[in-house]
Amino acid sequence: MPRQTRQKTRYSGVFVVDLSSGDQTFYIRFKKDGKLIEERAGRKKQGMTGAKANQLRVDRMAGKSETNAEKRERLLFQAGRLRIGGLWKEYLRHKGDKLKGFRTDENRYQNHLFKSFGKKFTDDLVPLDIDRLESTMAKTHSAKTVGNVLELLRRIINFGIAKQLCPPLSFKIKIPSVDNQRIEVLTDEQFSNLNEVWDEYPDQHIVNMHKIIAWTGMRPSEPCRLKWNNIDSELGLLTKVDTKSGRGVQLRLSQTVKQILKSQRALLDDSSPTMATSEYVFPRSDGQKREPDSWRKYVKLICNRAGIPKTYRPNYCLRDTIATTMLSNGVSLEEVGYQLGHEPGSPMMKRYAMFVTEAQQRIVDRSEELLKEKLIGSTQVNP
Repeated sequence: MPRQTRQKTRYSGVFVVDLSSGDQTFYIRFKKDGKLIEERAGRKKQGMTGAKANQLRVDRMAGKSETNAEKRERLLFQAGRLRIGGLWKEYLRHKGDKLKGFRTDENRYQNHLFKSFGKKFTDDLVPLDIDRLESTMAKTHSAKTVGNVLELLRRIINFGIAKQLCPPLSFKIKIPSVDNQRIEVLTDEQFSNLNEVWDEYPDQHIVNMHKIIAWTGMRPSEPCRLKWNNIDSELGLLTKVDTKSGRGVQLRLSQTVKQILKSQRALLDDSSPTMATSEYVFPRSDGQKREPDSWRKYVKLICNRAGIPKTYRPNYCLRDTIATTMLSNGVSLEEVGYQLGHEPGSPMMKRYAMFVTEAQQRIVDRSEELLKEKLIGSTQVNP
């Protein structure tokens, strides 16, 4: 909008500006989706009038005609020339509810990609753009986070290329390799301390969610999605829906897990009506589905109080602990995969495989011990 003096017209939201050439330009202002929009309607010499500008404004608000920005995006869409910001919108629209980790991806895009990449076309990008993003993020974020952001950018662009919404890159976005082999296992003392903190922590809703992860090995997002109709108390089954593999997975309930669920039901019954009647096992205060980000800081506090290293991930250390404890006591990789919801041969299962050796040695030693006892017994019978 030029900085000339605007004059009101008889129509609300319609303004006119006198140009040095003697012509006049009409502008309209309106709100759409809560956002104030101001755009040029046209010049008087081109046939624009206050009445026509007003009708255009009415149509814009009713969604019957495109704004100039919307028209530009439509033409770019048709030409297969969306900017990365436009690709992101199409990516979200296309994926919809199927997109796992939506909130996490949205935060990564808004915090790290929107400002530097949102208005760029894919064929405008050069390797230096990626290098700058990496070096900037590396000052305040881990290599894993940098890799996740670059992976999101690559995912958005690959989607656009597949849908013919943008030309392909002239280079490959390389994701930095990360040593992600660390496994965070709680000691017996740390696990005991954790149970003591659970007993004392004031928000038992958070505690029960944390306990469910500890005793089942569920991923942090899975208790958030868990509904009461996913639990069959009579058969002792819990169905994890919309898992990482994209399918429902049934899990048998142990006595401890049954007690946790019983405690959670009692908590909800003593809570507000919106929580008591919620379909979710661990709802928000308004009864709706919780997101993992909303309670991560609380479980981090719980872990800190229990003396668990601050470098440990507050939820995944519980999954690592249950997996390694099972493997170290002779349970097979397939059985651990069932407990945690891992696909056979997944990278995580390969990481856990190091604990099989210890279990195998224990099994061999035990078999030797039993055979020796058998031999001793035979000697005693036949002196």
